[in-house]
Amino acid sequence: MISYFRSILPSRLFMLVLLFVAIQLPLVLLGVRPTAPELLHMLVGERLADGHAMYRDIYDNTAPISALVFWLIDLVAGRSFLAYRLVSMALLLLQALLLNSILNRHSVYATKDYLPALLYLVVGSLSFEFNMLTPLLIGNTFLILSLPYIITLNREGYENNRLFVGGFMLGLAAMSYLPLALFLLVGIFAVIFFASNTFRSTMLMLCGFLFPYAVLITYYMYTNTSQEFLELHLLRPWQLNVSFLRPPSDVAKLMAIPGFILLLSLLSAASQPQRLVFQVKFQQLMWVWLAVSMLVIFTRDEITIATFIIILPPVAYFGEFFFTSGRKGWIINSVFLAMLATVLVMRYRLALGINEYLQMDESPLLLAEPLQPTIQNSTVLVLGNDISYYMHNKPLTPYLNWSLAQRHFGNLSDYQAVFELHENFRDEMPQFLVDKVGLMPELTYKLPDIFGRYEATADAGIYRLK
Repeated sequence: MISYFRSILPSRLFMLVLLFVAIQLPLVLLGVRPTAPELLHMLVGERLADGHAMYRDIYDNTAPISALVFWLIDLVAGRSFLAYRLVSMALLLLQALLLNSILNRHSVYATKDYLPALLYLVVGSLSFEFNMLTPLLIGNTFLILSLPYIITLNREGYENNRLFVGGFMLGLAAMSYLPLALFLLVGIFAVIFFASNTFRSTMLMLCGFLFPYAVLITYYMYTNTSQEFLELHLLRPWQLNVSFLRPPSDVAKLMAIPGFILLLSLLSAASQPQRLVFQVKFQQLMWVWLAVSMLVIFTRDEITIATFIIILPPVAYFGEFFFTSGRKGWIINSVFLAMLATVLVMRYRLALGINEYLQMDESPLLLAEPLQPTIQNSTVLVLGNDISYYMHNKPLTPYLNWSLAQRHFGNLSDYQAVFELHENFRDEMPQFLVDKVGLMPELTYKLPDIFGRYEATADAGIYRLK
C-alpha cells in the first residue's frame, strides 16, 4: 500500500482524498457530538454577526482571525456543529496537501510522492478533537503557508520580499492563536540556515510579522478598543504549568501512535546517508519546528488531544524517512497497516462499542444538557462556567468567558468594576440569569436598579426578569 503512494500521479491524489473522506464521513453521518469549546466559538461568531465588537462587547480571548472565521461561519450556517466539523476537515485536508506540495516543489526528499500527505491525514484522523475547528487548527494553516517563504535561499538584494511574506504569514498564525508567535523562532532559525545576511533578513521577517498587528492595533485605536484588545488578548499571561483538560492517560493512549511513528522516523532520518546541503538544512529546521511545537503544547492553559495538531507537520515530514527506508516492504506495509487499523479502532471505538475496554473519557469536552430544561429560546446569562444553558438560548452582555468576566464579577468591591457592570447590563438585559456561583445577593445589593429587577424561579439558581 505504501508503494502505491510513492508517486505523484493524479490517481494517487484522488485515492488519498478518498481514503480521508472514507475515514471521516461515516462519523459525520452518524451524528456530530456537541462540545463546549465549539459552542463557545459559535457564541463568539453569533455575537459578532449581531453587530457587536470583539473585546469591547465580547469578553473573550479568541484571536482576531479565528473570531473572523467564526463570524463568517455564523453568517453562512448559523449555529451548526456539522458546519464546524466540515470546515475543520477541509482545513486538515488543505494543510496536508499544502505541506506535501511544498516538500515536493523544493525537492526536500530524493523522490517526490504523496507519503507526507498520507501520514498527515491518517494521523490527523486519530481523534475527533483533530476535527474540532479550533484557533490552533486555523493558525496551523498559516504556519504551513509560511514555510516556502522562510526557506528561501536568499541573496542580498534578491527576493527579500519573500522573507517579509514569510513573517507576515507567521503574524497571521499568531493572530489566529497567540502562542503560535513562538514559531517566530522557527523563522529566525530559517534565516540563520538559509539567508545570506542574517541581521537584515531577520529584521525584514520581523517587520512582516509585526505588520498585521500594526494594522490591527490601528483599527482598534480608531474604534476605541485598543485597551480591551491588549488586556483580553495580547497581554494575557502565559501559564507555565501543565494542566490536562482530559485525563493524561487518555492523551497518552491516543498520542502513543504518532509518538511511536515519530520515534521510528527520527531514528531513520538520523541513519540516512549524507544528502544535499539544502536537504540537511531543511531537516535541521524541522527539528526546530518539532521543539517549538512541544514548547507551545506544554505551555498551554489546558492540554488535550487538539493541542497536538501542530506536531502533524513534523510527523509527516520525518515519517517519509521511515517509510522510504531500505527495510523490507512487508515490514513497512505492516507498520502502516497497524497504524491505520489503530487509528480506525480509536476513532470508531464508540460506534464499535469497545470504549469500555479502552476506558477513555471524553466527557470534559462534551456538552452536557443542563439539569433544568425550562429555559428554551430565550436570552440568558450564566454566572459560572456551565455554558450548556446557551445551547438552546441566546447569550446577552459581553460576559461569554467566565474566567475573563472576573475582571468585573470578581472585583465587586471596586467602584470601576461595578460601574462597568452597570453600563453593560443597562444596554442588554437577558430574560434569565443562571447563578452558579452565588453572586446574586451581592449583585442585588450593589446594583439594585439592575439585578433587583430579577426574581427567583422555582429552579434553584435561576432568576427571571420581572
